[in-house]
Amino acid sequence: MSSRPPSGLERLWSREEQGRAPRLGLSLERIVESGIELADGDGLEAVSMKRVAERLGFTTMALYRYVSSKDDLLLLMHDTAWRPSPGFDLPVDDWRDGIGRWTREQFAIMQRHPWLEEVRHIDRAGTPSQITWMDLGLRALSGTPIAEYQKIELLLLLSGYVFAQARTAATATEGARQGFFAVEQATEAFGELLRTIVDAGRFPALAKSVEGGGFAGGRPFPDFDFGLDLILDGVDCLIRRQSPD
Repeated sequence: MSSRPPSGLERLWSREEQGRAPRLGLSLERIVESGIELADGDGLEAVSMKRVAERLGFTTMALYRYVSSKDDLLLLMHDTAWRPSPGFDLPVDDWRDGIGRWTREQFAIMQRHPWLEEVRHIDRAGTPSQITWMDLGLRALSGTPIAEYQKIELLLLLSGYVFAQARTAATATEGARQGFFAVEQATEAFGELLRTIVDAGRFPALAKSVEGGGFAGGRPFPDFDFGLDLILDGVDCLIRRQSPD
């Protein structure tokens, strides 16, 4: 039997099998929740074993009985925050509705926890929450004629879209926090900036878009549903091509 301590990934799956620890006193659950609260409030860079311990009223060394390192803590935090909401499920008889819900739920989680993107992709590969999302997405697509490898490609595409849109939304929110502009006015504010710096002789297409209302206000920023519908329209075309006449 190996004497090495369990890896973060092994610890996550062991935690799944054992269930959650009691909330009284110090527990792995309380440590992870405290780390998430810190990251939500002050960003991922604010999370340290020392600060988590202080929030819980324990010494830093006490945390190491439950978490072997900060990297393990970040992985546990990511897996916990990235889980679907309790009771979340998807229809299997309407692929577009199902995969649309799948994507929007991930975007909602990213908006609540924008720091999730900062945990490296390679570190979170194979976590229980990631595997759960993959299974849910594949179930939503199970009634389509799309090849299995194409389903995986689609889930990766949609996940990438979620992260890109969440990053844009977080940037707009941070700009509003620093007093640059309100989130609702982000597109219009950027358009006004472009109007002052874009030379029509050098950037004719962009200048035409600015003058033509390409950055007019009054619509969501970023417009998540617009991009999602475009992607799903493309999936619909793929399904039509692969369906028997």
